[in-house]
Amino acid sequence: MEKDYVKAIRYTTRILDAWLPWKIQYDRIPGLTVGIVYNGELVYQKGFGYADVESNIPITPKTCFRIASISKTFTSVSIMQLVEQGKINLDDRVQKYLPWFKAQTEDCDSSNITIRQVLSHTAGLFRDGAPHWENDKFPDLAELKKSISNKSFVFENLTRFKYSNFGFALLGEVIKQTSGLDYGDYVNKNIIGKLGMKRTAPDYNKENEDWLAKGYSRPIPNKEREAYHHCATKAYASAGGFISNVPDLAKHLAALSLRRKGANALVSKESKKEMLREYWSTGEENESYGLGFDIYKIEKRKIVGHGGGFAGFITQISLDVENDIGVIVLTNTNDSTCDLINTGIFEMIYKFADEESKYGEGKNIPGQDKFEGAYRARWEDMIIVGIDTNLIAFESKTNSPIKDGTLLKPKEEYKFLMEAKSNRSWPGEFATFIFERGEKQAAEVLFATVPFKRLED
Repeated sequence: MEKDYVKAIRYTTRILDAWLPWKIQYDRIPGLTVGIVYNGELVYQKGFGYADVESNIPITPKTCFRIASISKTFTSVSIMQLVEQGKINLDDRVQKYLPWFKAQTEDCDSSNITIRQVLSHTAGLFRDGAPHWENDKFPDLAELKKSISNKSFVFENLTRFKYSNFGFALLGEVIKQTSGLDYGDYVNKNIIGKLGMKRTAPDYNKENEDWLAKGYSRPIPNKEREAYHHCATKAYASAGGFISNVPDLAKHLAALSLRRKGANALVSKESKKEMLREYWSTGEENESYGLGFDIYKIEKRKIVGHGGGFAGFITQISLDVENDIGVIVLTNTNDSTCDLINTGIFEMIYKFADEESKYGEGKNIPGQDKFEGAYRARWEDMIIVGIDTNLIAFESKTNSPIKDGTLLKPKEEYKFLMEAKSNRSWPGEFATFIFERGEKQAAEVLFATVPFKRLED
């Protein structure tokens, strides 16, 4: 039977609206923005928290973030465009285009390193070679060339997965040599411009500074978060320099679709299949890497995408290529559960689609909003959201409301049977809502005998 993803996404967005304003407070992060893409359309976009805490400037979907290693997906698309044009072959040696890429160890000769190996992080190259992620002093081309030595080769090529920002910096130079355009000019013309991405740039500069949220440090004991200054990534733009926002990244994900015939504006379906197939296990559980894309599974669906980490930012974009569902989560701190929130959103969509009959028959509980809201007890805070004929209760701090939540099924006017996931919780017992005289919303809910008091928004 065809899954009703439209309804599943609608249920999910109800939970997001209730959950994320509290979630960012429990995680103590400045803010985040979320987008959901379905069949190429941005069907949900919303910002939560602050782009500038000190000035109380709220995050909106148009707020831009440093998307860091998500930049690699743009570089991969660029390479595949040049392959389609016959200017590059994936199995060409990097040295063919960059003669200065010369070094040799007992196990590895740079002349054997191919573009495909660099794209799939199987070239054995070191990750960075300099502490620019710590001091913000990213190399220009001259400095990139100077960083090449025998130390650049950590493992023999094609022996294991070895993530390398340095390798993607090399690919930026390959794109320049084969296209005749600087990397930034190339992606502006052939990706950003083609997709109409109005607030995306391959690197930071003074012209796009006003687009950007402030990026904040991780929490440190006895120290407040600090805002980092923005910096250019220069030769590393192709590895991690991009800035973007939800509406633009939605266009990027839509262009990666394998389902829609109109989604091949950038590269062909065959090129996308090549980028999005598993090349090598990353060593993380159930995760592989393609050509510039992470590949993993959520609820038995294949997901492709990439995460990014920059000073002050953690970001994640993901796409279910079979069902054409994309999720974007962007945060402005380098200490967030961004990837887990992204996964939690997919888990909600899939559970609602897979177990549709469990959550109701399309009819809301009369006066549903009188039960909804946030409630507090000694041990935890709960958020309650109405989904058709039922309610769902989940902890405010959870990363997955649907997997960790409790289904409340109506039995009497103010009484609901609890279907808890954990047998250590309240399965088979009742949640009872209590109203004060004249009030339109419940003041309290008893989970069995445990009282939870309503919190103000």
